[in-house]
Amino acid sequence: MKRTWFIVLGGLLLAVAAYACVYLAGTSSERALTNSDKPALAWLQQEYRLNAAQFARLCELHEAYRPTCMEMCAKIDAKNAQLQKLLAATNVITPEIKRALTEAAEIRAECEAAMLDHFYKVAQTMPPNQGRRYLEWVQQETLKPTRMMPGEPQTSAQPEMK
Repeated sequence: MKRTWFIVLGGLLLAVAAYACVYLAGTSSERALTNSDKPALAWLQQEYRLNAAQFARLCELHEAYRPTCMEMCAKIDAKNAQLQKLLAATNVITPEIKRALTEAAEIRAECEAAMLDHFYKVAQTMPPNQGRRYLEWVQQETLKPTRMMPGEPQTSAQPEMK
């Protein structure tokens, strides 16, 4: 009976050790990114094969863009709060609501233009083929077509979803 427990316990310990080895090996690259100096940007260095100088420039651009991004987010949040307040006060579209909607759209357009400018600067720090690949990815992730209502027909600018 002691031998059976010894075999079972040994098998369990071996299974736990094997799992730990597989887990650590499978997550080593993700853990390395997390432990880097700039974990939020480290994936860019790895994905786009940037050298140290290119990555340093990318980090500089990111830090320089951060205040602009924070400012734009604050403007959008403030305009959305104003719009919500106006909407809660009535059940019709007023001139103030139309004006707030227009202002919100202008702020979003300003934000998107600043964001695209930043993306272009980042792409310019990369080797040309990697920069093109980065811009393609950015466009797919940030300029996704949206629908206003579920089931609404797509416009020609919207790709057919299958």
